[in-house]
Amino acid sequence: MVAEVFSGMIQGIEGQIVQIQADISNGLPNFYMTGYLSNEVKESKERVRTALHNIGIALPPKRISVNFAPADFRKCGTFFDLAVAVAILLAMNLIPETYVKNTLFIGELSLNGQIRPISGVLPIVVSAVKSGIDRCIVAKENIEEAAFVDQMEVVSFQSLEELYSYLRHGYIVDRHSGEITQQKEADIRGIVCVDESITDNAALNLGEWNQITDFSEVKGQSMAKRAMEIAAAGYHNLMLGGPPGVGKTMLASCISGIMPQMTKEEMIDTTMIYSAKGLLKERFTLINKRPFRAPSLAITAAGMFGGGIVPKPGEISLAHHGVLFLDEFPEYAREIIEMFRIPLENHAISVIRQERTLIFPADFLFIIAANACPCGYYPMDKCRCTSRQILRYQNRISGPILDRMDLFVRCEEIGYDVLTASSKEESSSSIQKRVSAAWVIQKERFAESSTIFNGRMTKSEVEQYCQLDAEGQRLMKKAYSAFSLTGRSYFKILKTARTIADLEQSPDIRARHLEEALYFRQKEKGNLNER
Repeated sequence: MVAEVFSGMIQGIEGQIVQIQADISNGLPNFYMTGYLSNEVKESKERVRTALHNIGIALPPKRISVNFAPADFRKCGTFFDLAVAVAILLAMNLIPETYVKNTLFIGELSLNGQIRPISGVLPIVVSAVKSGIDRCIVAKENIEEAAFVDQMEVVSFQSLEELYSYLRHGYIVDRHSGEITQQKEADIRGIVCVDESITDNAALNLGEWNQITDFSEVKGQSMAKRAMEIAAAGYHNLMLGGPPGVGKTMLASCISGIMPQMTKEEMIDTTMIYSAKGLLKERFTLINKRPFRAPSLAITAAGMFGGGIVPKPGEISLAHHGVLFLDEFPEYAREIIEMFRIPLENHAISVIRQERTLIFPADFLFIIAANACPCGYYPMDKCRCTSRQILRYQNRISGPILDRMDLFVRCEEIGYDVLTASSKEESSSSIQKRVSAAWVIQKERFAESSTIFNGRMTKSEVEQYCQLDAEGQRLMKKAYSAFSLTGRSYFKILKTARTIADLEQSPDIRARHLEEALYFRQKEKGNLNER
């Protein structure tokens, strides 16, 4: 007979269910595997053969055929070892079909039969539930991740020998002593409530900084703090300028602390991305803190935007529902800088591999820091750069990228008196209350729309929610020519003004809101284009 069991793999950040079919027939002894397989999948037959041998099961001297269905996409990874072994055991009539039916098997096998953990369990199990599968067999290290999914019974084993005994008898029998061991209660889990699963993410790398700095620790820089409050309130892209040592990096590390707590849906979305990336393989934890990603200058395009031979999410996806901070932005490779054009508009990135298009989510708060010249001190007197060096450095950030930024603010040098003052600065918790209130207003405003934040409004939504009075129209008409605005920058100013009004709990956009939005917009010239 043809034995059939379910397994799965990761495609992008989503799980893909794969059916493993095994058949043993008369013919020359051989082990064939088909179904558009990568090399690591083809190698699984040797791991499976040896693992079965080491638990006392020899493959029959017949033709063994294993097919991975459907065959229209490439199978990659080591997800399938366990399913292949179980399919062969079923084809050899060593286990009843009852214990295999409607069950998902995912795990890698060692040569001695140990079941090793894999990455990406959560998205696979989510897809399995959608496909109607209600039981899952995983390695012990993966049980917490798999059991996080509702409506899925999860059973874990340390070895193929334990699994074989369980599938054959319904309990575990020690092969050497013959002793019967009941499956431990902790090894079989059902539904896990989200609220009970929340753990501290301090041990998980959510970016370069695990400790969030409080705004009360930052002296001065009142305008930069105000710009960051507006950015967090409406998800507006922000550019920080200024000389070295004024606190641009420290300010950026504060912004996660003024953003409201993640919702249940955001936690699950982010956790699935980290699982697909393989960051939860050794220790599962629900991502309950907004990610703060700060990749280094040495990062590749695939590392930033996702991809690779086996496509995995990049930094922009790991920052989903959080913050992506790029320090010394002009120093990144020109290719990487220009590739931000699409994700900053679409809030997602497409990766094409083997004629398949994978979509990685990338809805993040984008913050960049940049000096105005190689030495960092232009336009101050102590700048050592020539005009040519300054121009070449500033031109590393193209106009289209600058046009996609909402706010521009220059961080000025702090005087001695301000730096040593004993007066207390406003805390992050105080700012967070205003930001949270603005988020509530936006949630009510966009209740019937897929839009969530002012910074993500479509043109039609801007026309509906950003109407100006006569004074505001005169101001914008004057600013349009004075600042040489583009259509995109014009709408961005209106979106920013809407957020400023929300922070004041104002139902209408007033002239003062537009003036503040224009102030932060004109800083574009002060940051990079002054001569």
